[in-house]
Amino acid sequence: MRYKAVISDLSRTLLFPIDGYYTGGLNALHEKLIEQQGEYDFWSYFRLQPKLFAFYYKLSEKVEMYIFTTKFIQEYPPLAAKLDPVFKRVFSAHRLGFQNKSSQKAYKVIADKIGLDPTEILFIDDKQANLDAASATGMKTIKFETEAQTINEISIAMGLVRSQS
Repeated sequence: MRYKAVISDLSRTLLFPIDGYYTGGLNALHEKLIEQQGEYDFWSYFRLQPKLFAFYYKLSEKVEMYIFTTKFIQEYPPLAAKLDPVFKRVFSAHRLGFQNKSSQKAYKVIADKIGLDPTEILFIDDKQANLDAASATGMKTIKFETEAQTINEISIAMGLVRSQS
């Protein structure tokens, strides 16, 4: 294993809205649904990327897996129940005292909390600003574009397969 930990974004990397036309934030949608309905059927509105989630589950047997997300959607019981067996811990930018995930300091705080040097961590996200902040600390980064591309790039970075180049 080249890296001792993998940290993944949640929204629009691992978790997506069922409504493919919805472009807003997932935390905002979740908060709106809670306000309108109280408890609601989470899986009627959201879905996990099935192949990426299965890959993360298998990877969790070999390396520590974490999530770094902006707010609190991951604490909703139906989602938390799915994430708990795979991820050692979920970090929230807001709970760490940051407005978002584009602060370089946030990645240093997380590396300290998990007891690893940033160079021992692989970070996956869909937003370039977050990737740039993580990379500036020394973390290896992968930009999520598709499930297949992300799984392939993680596999190469972790030394699970050889690069095709």
